[in-house]
Amino acid sequence: MIFRRGWWLCAWMFASLFLALGAGAQVVTVDQHNRTIELTIQSSVEVQADLVSITVGYHNWGPTHDAAYQDNMRVADQVLKAWTASGVPRNEISTQELTTNPVSDSDLQSYSVADRKGRRYEAVQAWSITAKPEAAQKLVDLAVASGANYVEDPSWQLSDEDAAQTKAYAAALAKAHAVADQLAASFGAKVGPLLYASNQAAMASRPMGLNYLVQPSTTSIGPRTWPPLHPVKLLPPKISRSATVRAIFALE
Repeated sequence: MIFRRGWWLCAWMFASLFLALGAGAQVVTVDQHNRTIELTIQSSVEVQADLVSITVGYHNWGPTHDAAYQDNMRVADQVLKAWTASGVPRNEISTQELTTNPVSDSDLQSYSVADRKGRRYEAVQAWSITAKPEAAQKLVDLAVASGANYVEDPSWQLSDEDAAQTKAYAAALAKAHAVADQLAASFGAKVGPLLYASNQAAMASRPMGLNYLVQPSTTSIGPRTWPPLHPVKLLPPKISRSATVRAIFALE
């Protein structure tokens, strides 16, 4: 009897010392008839991204505001027509930037005297769309072939966030059970059924994407000869999702 009571006291102190119940959380009574062990465990899973938001744009210059603006509108019309002709609904395309500004004298100093006259005004316009990686790759290529001269860093996403978070939760719960087994075995006990579990999800950092720039021509007026496309590919990264589980197991 003394051995059994001493064993129970040791197990209870061990669980209380390292695995104390959080304030405001569910209370599970611990006594000689209801011995428990509690853990708070975090686990992460990796899921390959299957959606990407891309932003492409056109940045140009001109000798006058109207010249810069009209040239920008011309390329914008070409890009949007190329996208919609490929089957993209117009309402899925969003404008991310549309600006026209005079170029400051200090910025003009970085150009040759011959180029300054053609760069007194600048215009920028950019468009975004979210699609599957294969479709997004084609849209990037279409945009650049139509006159877009920069592509921003893609933003990778998951089409089913709930499924990824559920997978992370299940991994954390399985890890909690494994750790509980090890702790219980260390003082001669055995883990029983799960009595309580709660989950707190934690979003991981966004993975880095890629970024490339097609250099514009030296003047904004007149026809352009675009360089051949480089073999840049949108390669989906794996996105990490984490979950923290608080679990209480019975001890047998």
